[in-house]
Amino acid sequence: MPFVDVRTSCAVTAEQETRLKAGLGQAISLIPGKSESSLMVQIADESRMWFGGSEEGPIVMANVAIYGTAPAGAFQKFGEAAVGLFQEVLGAKHVYVKFEETTNWAW
Repeated sequence: MPFVDVRTSCAVTAEQETRLKAGLGQAISLIPGKSESSLMVQIADESRMWFGGSEEGPIVMANVAIYGTAPAGAFQKFGEAAVGLFQEVLGAKHVYVKFEETTNWAW
């Protein structure tokens, strides 16, 4: 089960949230063995965030956790898709995506 935890400095409308969820659902398939059918997404908007000492944004931080491992190239492809998505949907100026692989997961 992949989990994408998104924090943004801006407000996110319901329409934007739907677009982000759908876009992340498509992007997760760039990681072998992962699909939207098992993807969990959390979007926390209006977080107090700074980049380089400034609040100028929007600023986005996405933490992506996957069960198992994946090739680095897959993370690169997902990261490029996610950064583009946040820029397109939110007009994000600063976007960072962090990846975590784990085998310690219960459901």
